[in-house]
Amino acid sequence: MGDSDADRPAAPEVNLDTLRLGTSDLEFGLDKKSEICAVTLALADQARHTLLLHTEDLDPAVYDQQPFVDALSRLARSHSKVRIQVLIQNAHRAVQQGSRLIELSRRLSTCIQFRRPAPEYRNCHESFLLADNSGYLYRPNPGRYEATANFHDPGKVKDWENYFLEVWERSEPDPEIRRLYL
Repeated sequence: MGDSDADRPAAPEVNLDTLRLGTSDLEFGLDKKSEICAVTLALADQARHTLLLHTEDLDPAVYDQQPFVDALSRLARSHSKVRIQVLIQNAHRAVQQGSRLIELSRRLSTCIQFRRPAPEYRNCHESFLLADNSGYLYRPNPGRYEATANFHDPGKVKDWENYFLEVWERSEPDPEIRRLYL
């Protein structure tokens, strides 16, 4: 905390083509929007069963990119037991801007579900994406493009997943997202 970007060591070069969800156990840092987008896409592309997203406002620079939406569409259509769940603190901006992911969830509502956390959980402003009980991307401050990621850390993912599922069970569908425009 308090370190300037200049004081922080540069993130090591990571070749995403070599990282495999469920096997590549390397935690690495990210400090650019493009890196975060690339890792988010790689996790979504490699997921086969579950994708859990906890987000403040569905950051359009990361989650409203067509390749990411296409990866989620492929995942959702891959088989009937796929689970894509999104906890979103504030959906207003995403709905107003016509988020592609929200539109996709309206077409594939049995596979892609959104909920708004219950009031007692709305003070958690961290953002994280969990893939297949193994990989993660974690942004402690979603207002900044800084994150850590790992394609195989089931222990850490399990802790976040337990929290996510606790919040999910106490949450309700966001009426702003469920609204259908006819």
